[in-house]
Amino acid sequence: MTQPVTPRIAPLPPDAWDAELRARFERPGGLGQIFNVMQVLANHPALLRRWVVLANHVLFKSTLPPRHRELLILRTAWLADCAYEWAQHRRLATEAGLSAEEIAAVAAEAPDARWSPLEAALLRAADGLYLEAFVDDATWAALAAHYDERQLLDVLFTAGNYLLLAMALNSFGVPLDAGYTGFDPGLPRNRRHPSPHLPPLQVPRPVPRLAPLPEAAWTPAQRELLAKAHGPLPTVNVLDTLVRHPDLLRRWLPFFTHMLHKSTLPPRHREILILRTGRLCGAAYEWAQHLPFARRAGLSEAEIRTLAAAEAAAAWPVAHEQALVRAAEQLHRQSTLDDATWAALAAQYTTPQLMDVVFTVGQYRLVATVLNSLCVQLDPYLQFPEV
Repeated sequence: MTQPVTPRIAPLPPDAWDAELRARFERPGGLGQIFNVMQVLANHPALLRRWVVLANHVLFKSTLPPRHRELLILRTAWLADCAYEWAQHRRLATEAGLSAEEIAAVAAEAPDARWSPLEAALLRAADGLYLEAFVDDATWAALAAHYDERQLLDVLFTAGNYLLLAMALNSFGVPLDAGYTGFDPGLPRNRRHPSPHLPPLQVPRPVPRLAPLPEAAWTPAQRELLAKAHGPLPTVNVLDTLVRHPDLLRRWLPFFTHMLHKSTLPPRHREILILRTGRLCGAAYEWAQHLPFARRAGLSEAEIRTLAAAEAAAAWPVAHEQALVRAAEQLHRQSTLDDATWAALAAQYTTPQLMDVVFTVGQYRLVATVLNSLCVQLDPYLQFPEV
């Protein structure tokens, strides 16, 4: 699939933004120049306000060295065939010290001898997260030999956030900003994509790579953060693991809360997207956590079984919801939506809802890759998937 020639969602000029959103970007420490991506996302101010907190962390407050951050982002942009993301970060990568030759070498399937062992592992990690929603054992060991636990978490969230963003940029047809160019004509394009075959629905390893932080080790700030995030649940292993990097967790939670509790989508549609994304990624934890949400949202047991099947879109019994299942599958496998699926969604959804469709899939694909790569074990109250 290729990016639409004309924008599907038009950029909204800053003088048309609501005052609070415009002030956030114009104040000291804001994002400075307001690029087309932000003008498109400004069509859904609540989403933009909550996602940009995570975006700021990944781009400006990450524990990764800028060179390593940009290697991950460029590789993810290339894998997802996202010209906008490549154009923006080619410039940032140059500022981070990558040469033109190194930037071009990011776009290659075969390993390049120019990379250090750690840099080669970073590129392999981006590949694994895109292709299999998982970082393999050898790559994880290579990263863990050089990085502390906060840096390991920032690796996962950097790749996940920029794959999410690539899905949105591609699907919305965000135009390049003035002065930026996309992929050079001679640059090889990625030909590998996630497999059309469903992976096993399981936790990849029986022991977590990063264990949940024991309650006895929580600082007062971590305790307060988790008390809000847990809600009525005694444990949430994914949150209790991510609290090892409290700055990341604190900045991700507004976006997490938006997608789960404040989305413009009906809960039933949100859960269709989440369950199908979790199944495509083989994320047993994500599937198990969302089964109760899906049932409360009105999905039947037969519908849940269909979402676990290989040909879910073709078998989906509710005609006007088939586009949702196709959207999850296309975003997972091609990082964009084709014209037919976009048209079917646009016929029933508002612009903010269309944006929430894409960001729901992107967010829960990010979460699935984190769960899989950290080998997060199911909490005692979760039912292991039987599909």
